[in-house]
Amino acid sequence: MGIRFRVNAAISFIAVIFLLVTSFILIDDRRKSIKEEIEAGTKVTVQLLESVALSRRPFLDGVDPVEALAGFLRRAGRVRANEIRLYDQSDTLVYESPPSVYKQGRWAPEWFSRLMSPGDREFQLNMPFGYIVITPDSSRSVLDAWDELRRFGLILIIFFVSLNLAIFGLLGRAMRPLKGILSAMSLLEKGDLSIRLPDYKLPEFAAIGHTFNRMTTNLHDALAQNARLALVAQQSSDAILICDLEGNVSFWNPSAERLFGFTSSEILGQSIQTIVPDEGLGLHDSMRDRVSQSRIIEHYECQRLKKSGAIVDVEVSMAPLVDPDTDQLVGQISVLRDMTDYKSRISAEMQLQQNKRLTQLIQEKLEEERKSIARELHDEMGQNLTAIKTIGTAIANREPDEQSITRQNALTIVDVTSRIYDMVHSIIRELRPSALDHLGLADAITDLCDQHRRANPELDLQLDFEGEVNRYDEYVNITVYRVIQECLTNAAKHAVASKVSVFVSTNVKESGIAQIMIRVQDDGQGLDANASESRRFGLLGMRERVQAFNGDIKIESNMGSGTLIIADMEVVIDDAKHDV
Repeated sequence: MGIRFRVNAAISFIAVIFLLVTSFILIDDRRKSIKEEIEAGTKVTVQLLESVALSRRPFLDGVDPVEALAGFLRRAGRVRANEIRLYDQSDTLVYESPPSVYKQGRWAPEWFSRLMSPGDREFQLNMPFGYIVITPDSSRSVLDAWDELRRFGLILIIFFVSLNLAIFGLLGRAMRPLKGILSAMSLLEKGDLSIRLPDYKLPEFAAIGHTFNRMTTNLHDALAQNARLALVAQQSSDAILICDLEGNVSFWNPSAERLFGFTSSEILGQSIQTIVPDEGLGLHDSMRDRVSQSRIIEHYECQRLKKSGAIVDVEVSMAPLVDPDTDQLVGQISVLRDMTDYKSRISAEMQLQQNKRLTQLIQEKLEEERKSIARELHDEMGQNLTAIKTIGTAIANREPDEQSITRQNALTIVDVTSRIYDMVHSIIRELRPSALDHLGLADAITDLCDQHRRANPELDLQLDFEGEVNRYDEYVNITVYRVIQECLTNAAKHAVASKVSVFVSTNVKESGIAQIMIRVQDDGQGLDANASESRRFGLLGMRERVQAFNGDIKIESNMGSGTLIIADMEVVIDDAKHDV
């Protein structure tokens, strides 16, 4: 809707309000006038009939008073705006006044009559020979009011239409320069910055023309500078956006489009709060206020909204945008960096560290429990088995007859006890290799390899060390020992290997971090899917032990060509305390 129609609509609205108010005043005034007129006419009529009836009573002797009064009423005719009916003592209607001939046959609309009528209340004048009923009739007065209102309304409508036509024409002439302004703005929108407006007679349009010309000149200069800045901003990997003092986006680079999903055409001119969650509006406004005070904010983390409604974690840096010519604040520059991957990586690393620490604690507690069980088996069961073996030997030695049943049973007890003793010592070695406590890691691994050679005479087992191995605490030692123990067990029992090589190397860095590598290779049947599942818990246990020390296990295997297991660990060296 154009401005001409808007102005005409406003004037029409005011005119309608004026018409309604004026009509209300006229109708209310006319209603009061009709009421006063009807009440006055009725009062006069009642007084007249009372005086006539009372004054004629002495002169009506011998004459029927009802007929005499009826004759008087017929001669008097209609008394103002009142309907008069005469009844005798038997309630028989004797006389009724004739209808009004004023504007006969015409009536005001029913709704208008109800609005204007003061209410026709009847009056009854009682006499000894009958009674008179006086009914006020305001229909003629209401009809007069209706005719007057119609004439007034017609005049107002003519005035209203004439006023609108005159204003519409005057506005059309006055606003004719707008066509030239709109045409110039259309050319400006298409990129023609050379367009200029002429001088107009009306001061308002002259001011618009001067402002427009200054704007196009400034815009030409600003676009040249923005083109250079945009080249840098367009190629930035960070989301860069510029807001004006009202918080509306005036620049939006491609990285911002990729990060938030809004294209430039969708977001330019919109409030920056479009990408700010409701719960972050307070902090955002606080940051804006700080930047408005020429304070630079760098690298504060917050959350922003994507077009899809998803929340994205970002790192925001904000700086004031100052006009170099006037040194006035014209907006704010924001650089946003997506922190989702970074936070996910940090969270995963923290979770991994927690899991490693938990695994390490579990392994430590498990080794402590194994050590305690091994000690109990050695101290309690070992001594009891030794005592049983000693008693059995004593019983056998007391029997001179070598074929006696007692001697044979005693020797059986000694033999069974020896086997149980060997089995308990084997369990103790599995639970806690004593060589770790007494000889050190290198000797413990050497002893472990010797045990496998004795258990598997056909197995060619080679062991090599590189670097200082015996300098770590018991938790590092037991981890290295258990990894090698599991690898050798798998090679002997599952891989059916004929040759196994074990290599342990340590490398101490200047930062006090030691790199421990365990390399076990066999020429067995390799790993297939089923074999991998059957050894899943053993491999999983090795991996958890190594990961507890910031390490990992790499497994290379092909069917029929053996298996290579490489475990790398990083431990902190404390030569004084040997802490991990």
